[in-house]
Amino acid sequence: MSSLALNYLINLLARRDYSEYEVRCKMQEKAFSEEDIDQALTHCQQRNWQSDQRFAENYLNYRANRGFGVNRIKQELRQLKGVSSEVIQVVLEQSEIDWSAMALDVLSRKFPHYQDKLDIKTKQKIWRYMLSHGFYAEEFVDYLGSGMDFNE
Repeated sequence: MSSLALNYLINLLARRDYSEYEVRCKMQEKAFSEEDIDQALTHCQQRNWQSDQRFAENYLNYRANRGFGVNRIKQELRQLKGVSSEVIQVVLEQSEIDWSAMALDVLSRKFPHYQDKLDIKTKQKIWRYMLSHGFYAEEFVDYLGSGMDFNE
């Protein structure tokens, strides 16, 4: 194992957690061989210095505190951070976040008058915002009264 690769990886992990995918990308950019990357990662994972599960837990809590829903966070973990679906599922099952309460909090901060009688354009705006932030409709539709009522 290259001590240069190991030192680079330890230096990365000393600053913050990274997913295995992120570490591999960063080390490939620095032109480390695949063998050196594998050996350094294995060394760090055996000592629990790098863990996709711990990374996913921290990322979930960080993004949830920033006002994003479970759908968006799952997508980011899978597509941007390269975390496996199995790890994401385990982390979500262990999480004690009340997504419905979080949706209400985001809704009330962004749209303080969400309980008033709203016109269709405003309701559509709220729906687009909440869905784009990763909340499922079931988590916020009850707070909007009748939901998307196109007869108004």
